[in-house]
Amino acid sequence: MPNEPVLLAALIAPGSIESEVGRVQAGLFREYGLASAQALPPLIPIAFLDAARAERGFLTEMNRTVSPGWRMRLTRAVWAEEHLFAGVESGGLWRTLRVRALELCGAEKGCLFPVAEGFYLGCGDASPEVRSRISPEVPEASFSSGTIALLNIRATFEETEWWRELSWEVMEERTLRGRKAR
Repeated sequence: MPNEPVLLAALIAPGSIESEVGRVQAGLFREYGLASAQALPPLIPIAFLDAARAERGFLTEMNRTVSPGWRMRLTRAVWAEEHLFAGVESGGLWRTLRVRALELCGAEKGCLFPVAEGFYLGCGDASPEVRSRISPEVPEASFSSGTIALLNIRATFEETEWWRELSWEVMEERTLRGRKAR
C-alpha cells in the first residue's frame, strides 16, 4: 500500500545548473549503483510541509520573504544524516526561505530525507563502508535565478527505502525574484 503523498517546498535552479548537478547524480548511480541518487531531479529542498496548511498564496509569500539580487554558489559535497548534498552558499537565502516556510505551515511533516542547504544527491541507500568512499566532485558554478516550487511526492515503500518506487509532480511553481523595492 502506498504511503501518503508528501509536499516538499524546493528551489529549482536554472537548466544549466540542473544539468551540472544531474551529471553528479548520474555519476553516483553509475559508480555506486545508488538508486536514491537519481530518485528526484536536481533540487534544493526547503521544507516538507503539511499540505493542509500550505494555502493558496504560499509561494507568493515565500517570494516576498527574500530580497532581489540574490546569488547561490555550489560548494562541495556534504553529508547530512547519512544523505549526500551538493552544498550551496546562499548568503542566508536558504535559511530565510526555510524559516518562513515553517512559520507558514508549522513543523515539518512526512520527511523522506533530511533537509540541508544544498542539492539533494541521495545516497541514503549506501552502506557505511561505501559512504566513506563517496566524495563526488561538485562543479564550480553559481546562479542568481531560480524557481520555488511545491512538489507532491508519493513513495510506495516505507521510510528507509522510499526511493525504490516513487512518483513526483510539480503542483505549483513561481519564479523566485524577491520582493520589489518600494
